[in-house]
Amino acid sequence: MQVALKSSRGEEVSNMKFGGEVELISGLDEFHTAISFPGVSVVHFMAPLNPHCSQMAPFLDALCARYPSVNFIKVDVIENPAVAKAENVRMVPTFKIYKNGNRVKEMVCLSHQLLEYSYGF
Repeated sequence: MQVALKSSRGEEVSNMKFGGEVELISGLDEFHTAISFPGVSVVHFMAPLNPHCSQMAPFLDALCARYPSVNFIKVDVIENPAVAKAENVRMVPTFKIYKNGNRVKEMVCLSHQLLEYSYGF
């Protein structure tokens, strides 16, 4: 969230990377801010007790480290039902890919390979 905090304070962020860490979103405003950054944002809608979500989390961490210029975000749909409702998420894990704030892809995905290849890297 370092980039978002600096950006919200008006600091220069154009050369910053997202830091190789999946960002946990805690509200609808924070979600909209996070996906509206220039570039690609990958959002993992998840529930902590769902075994499929738990299985995908370490892989998402690895992708985050591999692609530091991509903003990786996770949304706990139990803790943030307003975000899940606003994004029409009905099943987890759901992944949505945004580019410059616009959704470009959505998938309910359990395959590591499908998830990685969907980014278009």
